[in-house]
Amino acid sequence: MTLDSELEVLTVKGSADQGRAAKLPQSAYWSAAAALIFLGLVVILQIASGAYKSEFSAYPDEPSHYVTSLMLRDYVAHFHFESPIRFAEEYYHHYPKVAFGHWPPFFYMVQAFWMLLFSASRASIRLEIACTTALLAYAVFCEARRWFGWQFGFLAGLLTVCLPLVQTYSDEEMAESLLTLMCFWSAVYFARYVDSERWRDSFLFGTFFSLAVLTKGSGWLLAMVPPVVIALTRQWGWLKRLSFWAPLALIAALCVPWQIMTMRLAERGWEGGSEPSLSYTLSALIEFLKIFPQILGPVLLCLMLIGIVALVVVPGWRGRVSADSSAIFALLLAVWIFHSVVPAGVENRKLVLAVPAMVLFALGGAAWIANRIPRESRLFQWRMALAGGVTVVSFFATAFYVPKVWRYGFIQAAHFIAARPGLRAATILVSSEAGGEGLLISEIAMDQPRPSNVIIRGTKSLASVEWNAAHYQSLYSNPAEVLRYLESEKVQLVVMDDFPPDVHFPHNGLLWKTIQQSHRFQLLAAFPSGDPKLKGKVYLYKFT
Repeated sequence: MTLDSELEVLTVKGSADQGRAAKLPQSAYWSAAAALIFLGLVVILQIASGAYKSEFSAYPDEPSHYVTSLMLRDYVAHFHFESPIRFAEEYYHHYPKVAFGHWPPFFYMVQAFWMLLFSASRASIRLEIACTTALLAYAVFCEARRWFGWQFGFLAGLLTVCLPLVQTYSDEEMAESLLTLMCFWSAVYFARYVDSERWRDSFLFGTFFSLAVLTKGSGWLLAMVPPVVIALTRQWGWLKRLSFWAPLALIAALCVPWQIMTMRLAERGWEGGSEPSLSYTLSALIEFLKIFPQILGPVLLCLMLIGIVALVVVPGWRGRVSADSSAIFALLLAVWIFHSVVPAGVENRKLVLAVPAMVLFALGGAAWIANRIPRESRLFQWRMALAGGVTVVSFFATAFYVPKVWRYGFIQAAHFIAARPGLRAATILVSSEAGGEGLLISEIAMDQPRPSNVIIRGTKSLASVEWNAAHYQSLYSNPAEVLRYLESEKVQLVVMDDFPPDVHFPHNGLLWKTIQQSHRFQLLAAFPSGDPKLKGKVYLYKFT
């Protein structure tokens, strides 16, 4: 079998036997059924994780994302004609977890629009994230169906939904699922542009590129896709075409102004330094490589490597790589290199963007192995089903689990405050070493979308703390100074917790000491965690 015919069988392009089998599932009915199955599975996994009963507690950025989206919805819903900046400042005065500017606007626009259509409730927001993840799985399903046929297409969507890393960000109020979808569509449409030469595909590449950047700065990694694809496909003539360069105008107009205005804000969240460095990049390249096995498990990782060799390395050595394989490989490579160069920290969530590429190449490896079965064998006609079945069983046996979302008790604390008229407009000081500031603010905002309480954060009022908890300085040194501050701000309620700390803050300990030594604090209520394994309580004190 020649290389060309081998790839033809592998990608099911022109394969008569699988082409006939793919006709029925390619109908709109079966496509809709697949999308609903993916959505149902995402929701089931969310319920199993406890996402619908927990605060936005899995990642520190979640409360900021929720409150910022809620602020944007409130601005639109009530037809505020005042300055958006002035409105945001006033909103921040009540709910100091607004992060507009640190992150781009597209994720917040999507969520605000969803809130306008439905509600800002916890169930509504979790369902919005579920729909985004299901749409991502459906997009991977459609692309895998083009490559391998409908059986592997459905398997690709299933694996995308069930990967623990994808589950994690289906449970969280984060932009990762939306960003992954935008990046994947951008890479797919660039591949289609290379094959079709259509301006429409070039425009869609630029559109999804722009939306990715306007979701999160990581979207700039897509700039690596065109040069890698051109190099692998040997299509150097594309560099002379106007349609190749046209998306640059769209991307520059939509993304560059925002990036310039907010660059300093984004850099404040970088954990690896204020600028790229060779030492950071070399270390991050290795650290990210170590994360790949954790995401896929041993079986899918081996299949992915086989798929890359079969679809990229061997064709590149002998001739040229197809546009589809080149674009998906370019996406995988760009995710790894970009996040190793930009010193934003090494986290597994940075690799969520590469999940579609991982899944497609893993199935490419499974398809390559399936096609090693001789045509004369009785198993030949069942080879794809057999390979798919072994892949699924191996994944669920070695890599599948359902992540847990913890419940802290801030939901009950917010309900307690909202249910008492005397506390609805109170000034509240919240101090925590376990992320409790954001949890209380987001929960009170959910109960009272139009602000009435004024919430003061301990990390902003009792101390000076940078975005990533660096350069810390406590502003007060003894209980008497803390009491004078509480009097000056007319604080009526103090909220604390004793959960295991993420980081130790001296001002938090000083506030505990002040409460213990002064008779002016009255314990109103204490709410334990909803999870027995999570030791700690949320305490509400009235200050008189």
